[in-house]
Amino acid sequence: METKQQRQLIRDIKAVPDLSESFSVPFLAWPTVAVYFISFIGFGLSTYAFVTGLLSPFITVPLSSFFVFWSFTPLHEAVHRNLSTNNWLNDAIGTLSAQLLLPGFSTSLYRYLHVTHHARTGQEDDPDLKFTQDNLLVCWLNSAFLDVLWTRFYFSVWSERPLEERARFGLGLVLYITMFVVAFTSPFAVEFLIAFILPMLLGRVITVYLLATIQHRQGHEQRVDPIGATSIQDVDSKWFHHLFMLGQSQHLIHHMYPGVPWYKYDPIWRKAKAKIPTENLRPSSYISRNHKSYS
Repeated sequence: METKQQRQLIRDIKAVPDLSESFSVPFLAWPTVAVYFISFIGFGLSTYAFVTGLLSPFITVPLSSFFVFWSFTPLHEAVHRNLSTNNWLNDAIGTLSAQLLLPGFSTSLYRYLHVTHHARTGQEDDPDLKFTQDNLLVCWLNSAFLDVLWTRFYFSVWSERPLEERARFGLGLVLYITMFVVAFTSPFAVEFLIAFILPMLLGRVITVYLLATIQHRQGHEQRVDPIGATSIQDVDSKWFHHLFMLGQSQHLIHHMYPGVPWYKYDPIWRKAKAKIPTENLRPSSYISRNHKSYS
């Protein structure tokens, strides 16, 4: 399908009367709020179990990293204003949620970075392109230290950004660096490393791998191929895929309709799957980045 035809199909799917509720954003998206609390309570309990000797580091790190991965969803939803129709509440919850994955970041700051990705998906100036390269080791290293990469990117456009946003960025960066200095000069440096730093780094790798590395590739540009530029893992709509990735196994729906809450993707995908020609779908498994047509 040509670009113009794909965009018309995206509009046609949104116009299906049965899907009107799926495209609405509530005052407060309770499933997303539940994910926020589960993430932070789970991370807190995992940390407590480690420091009290109930869990070994080999269990604590992967367990906590899973909760770091899940904590990204409230931030991501807030970035797209899908968490609440109240802007202050939406951004406040998003900023709180960011602190496990990206300490010091705010919803508004990440919104700029992420919306830029949406506008440039697959292009050479896509800020997320560094996470979708052919060399997986490089992707994983970039993912673990994405705060450094994004900070460099932000400084590259520093003069273009609003003063208030730059001030928030500067404050967040100072607090972030201060946290590391205080923690690593304290008697609890090892505990901080195991309970916070390692889960944060691994959580970033998991998050970026599942939501970027296997979803997008350089050369598959959304401006040219609005449907084919994003992969779909959950072609057959398995509920456990949908739950594990909090909707992003249907990441294609997110790129087609960024304003839809994650837990409302499934009915849209079921309609979309029936309407999108199979040659325009790009399936991808969790261990490969396959952009061949679905058949």
